[in-house]
Amino acid sequence: MKVEAYDDLDPAVTEDVHLHTFAVPGMDVRVGAAKSGEDGSGELETRLVPSVQYYQIELGPDSLNKLHEALAPFIAAAKECEPPKGRKGRAKA
Repeated sequence: MKVEAYDDLDPAVTEDVHLHTFAVPGMDVRVGAAKSGEDGSGELETRLVPSVQYYQIELGPDSLNKLHEALAPFIAAAKECEPPKGRKGRAKA
């Protein structure tokens, strides 16, 4: 059985197509504990925290080049680093 991959942006492309995984940074709103106001009312505290969403896409050479071109100014301004290590979960009591 032959499984044929195709470019997710251009389904006509089936040659030299590979799966790519990438992360996109964002910000999530977290709601924390209530703050007590002077009048005794409680207000939920919100804050923005960095987040990351991961994606996978199959791309042929031309689409991969387009992705690289679109990211070029951001990559030029960034510094290369190691991928983040997974965080250990908190121990449950």
